[in-house]
Amino acid sequence: MEFALLGPVEAGVGLGPLRQRAVLVAVLLDAPVPVDRLAERVWGPAVPRSARRTLFSYLSRLKSAGVPIERRPAGYVVEPSTVDVDRFRELMRDKRYDEALALWRGEPFAELDSPWFTEVRAALIAERDAAEFEQVESALSNGVRIDLAGLAGRCARRPLDERLAAQYVLALHRAGRTADALAHYDRTRRVLLDELGVEPGPLLRRRHLEVLEAVPRQLPARPRSFAARQEDLAKIQVGAITVISGPGGVGKTWLALQWARPHPDGELYADLRGFDPAREPVRPEVALRGFLRALGVGEPPADLDDQVALYRTLTASKRMLVLLDNARDAEQVTPLLPAGPSTVLITSRHRLHGLVTGHGARPVPLDVLDEAGSRLVLRAHLPGAPDELVELCGGLPLALGIAAARAHAVPDLVQELREDRLGALDGGDLTASLRAVFSWSLRALDTTTAEVFALLGRTPGPDAGTAAVAAMAGRPVRADLRRLEDAHLVEQHLPGRYRMHDLVRLHAAEQPADPEAARRLVRYYLGTAFAADRVIYTYRSPIDVTPGTAPDEPLSWFAAEHACLRAAQRMALDHGWDDEVWRLAWVLDGYHVQRGLLLDLRAMWSDGLPAARRCGSRLGQFVAHRMLGIVHGQLGDYDTAHHHLAQARGFAAGVQHAHVDMATARVLSFQEDWQPALDLARRSLDVYETLDNDLWQALGHTAVGWFATRLGARDATHFERALALFRKHDDSSGEADNLANLGHLHALAGRADTAIAHYERALELLRATDLAYDEAVVLEQYGEALEILGRDATAVRSQAAALFRSQNRMHKVRELR
Repeated sequence: MEFALLGPVEAGVGLGPLRQRAVLVAVLLDAPVPVDRLAERVWGPAVPRSARRTLFSYLSRLKSAGVPIERRPAGYVVEPSTVDVDRFRELMRDKRYDEALALWRGEPFAELDSPWFTEVRAALIAERDAAEFEQVESALSNGVRIDLAGLAGRCARRPLDERLAAQYVLALHRAGRTADALAHYDRTRRVLLDELGVEPGPLLRRRHLEVLEAVPRQLPARPRSFAARQEDLAKIQVGAITVISGPGGVGKTWLALQWARPHPDGELYADLRGFDPAREPVRPEVALRGFLRALGVGEPPADLDDQVALYRTLTASKRMLVLLDNARDAEQVTPLLPAGPSTVLITSRHRLHGLVTGHGARPVPLDVLDEAGSRLVLRAHLPGAPDELVELCGGLPLALGIAAARAHAVPDLVQELREDRLGALDGGDLTASLRAVFSWSLRALDTTTAEVFALLGRTPGPDAGTAAVAAMAGRPVRADLRRLEDAHLVEQHLPGRYRMHDLVRLHAAEQPADPEAARRLVRYYLGTAFAADRVIYTYRSPIDVTPGTAPDEPLSWFAAEHACLRAAQRMALDHGWDDEVWRLAWVLDGYHVQRGLLLDLRAMWSDGLPAARRCGSRLGQFVAHRMLGIVHGQLGDYDTAHHHLAQARGFAAGVQHAHVDMATARVLSFQEDWQPALDLARRSLDVYETLDNDLWQALGHTAVGWFATRLGARDATHFERALALFRKHDDSSGEADNLANLGHLHALAGRADTAIAHYERALELLRATDLAYDEAVVLEQYGEALEILGRDATAVRSQAAALFRSQNRMHKVRELR
């Protein structure tokens, strides 16, 4: 049962007349209580003769009212019970002063007036006074805002309490009311002299001297709302130099002020205006002059070297916090570094490597907020903020703040952001406009680096490699990219690959740039992809493309650049560069097939076909129809596949007819129409054997051998000839396919160990070269072989189904069920 005594007595039941309440409170405050002592507490020293009988009556009524009061050998107790007095003392032991004082509702049990209650009440009030004192001490130590009015009231009630006076003097001073602090000290001193004939004690005199020494407290106010950057806050240490860097609007000053706390010898602050839109950066001598005056120097020296020497002399033994906000470079900051054990926080859009290497500064680079942090910031201002608004702000704290402010006045802010994100994130002044804030960083760049910045805003993919940016610029760009990375305008998220925040990218795209840069980029991607394709897929008849430099690791290059190559085709399409559109589809064919990226293959050729038609390329139209025929067959859309292959035949010339036959045979095999597939494959092989192309012949033998096997043949000749040719050319895909085909023949012959060994070797080859499309096919075939051998094929078929699913070949997944 809960009882509240720190104010008027309250409980969850009716407590009856005052004496009856007094009985309950006397037991609650100090149990167990014998009857005689209980009577004394309630009535005082002069206990009436009838007190004992009356007391038993009160106890009975309380028990009837539901109070769990019981008599024990040592006296009366109330159990179980919760009393706010006990809770108050528990919270005080845990130093949870705010919660402890919140329990107080007024004067404890003021309605009860015996001598014992008066004594206990006075003791409790003394405990409350001590709690209030500890609460203020804690706030002063941690830089928390103090209720000056409440503290002033306590000082007025207890004018001779020097500890209270010392707290009030320091609190006034830290609030910027130094004159009031000194005046209060003088009043307290006069009262002490007049009333007690003594001077103030050591504590009050020490606080007075601290104010007289004019300890600087220059920090701006803390931000009212703050994202939970606990990991970043933990990287800042007292006594160290810390460089907090990041792009404009990411919350560098926000973080610094959130961490900042009072230091024994004060705090200095300077906005160095490193990226100010209207004013030049602050010169070191100007900032130093302000610091020296704050440290009590009336007339600072004019010479910078003399200023630095005096500043370091004055700070040599001090423990201060120096916050240097918005620094341009290390040269601007270095003269402002104090001597001694002070803490230095520096914020900048640049990384300031010179301070890290030359002065041991700790780098704390800031990234945008994650989704949870973004919601925390936005919903602190705008509780009902929709998820899309959070997403459109891109995790940038400044954008979130502007959106929150504008959302109250612009009901359809989300729609405005969809149409013009930078325009919608303009709060009406320079410090609340993303365009303006980004432009300050741009002004600090040299001309060539600014040009590269503008080009990066026009790259079509999610990121860009160094070589691609160099192709756009028509010159080497490594130094420019390093400067942009140092300025937090780009991020090197992988070695040699750079990306921009969405909002920074929009700003970059607004800057003027060389109109030919996009064409150079598309041609770079086309030429380099063509060169990479020729290294990997040598059996393909090349098309007319000016080759670039082949990457050292072509497959890795394709993987890294895949999204950018897709985007380059869309860029070419937007510009009407039709030749490049279909050729980009061609150079990615081999990679798409090898990786099983069938939807990407279909999408690129769906754009490539009309482009080839528009520019009148018969070769482009032939290849487009042929590839669309194959991929639609792989995806199970057989009618569309045969339609495209029929169209391809109309554009074919020479050996291309054999290619159409082979493609048609493949689609028929997908439909398990084995005889016509075999007939077409044999016709293709006859043509290939008249040509000097080993790999075409190997593909023909593979197809003829497999289709014949499905029709009941058991001859390994075609597979063995294909295997030899593929091995001659180090073609892992073809080698693996034919090992699997031979494994199937061994399974049909009941040679289980040999069959399984062939399949395992085939899978080993495919997995070593990440040939996902062929791996799925071989796994499907392996499962069939295991069933022929009477073995459990569940695990193998499950692996095949997972790969088919990842390649969107859902008809194959259904077949495996």
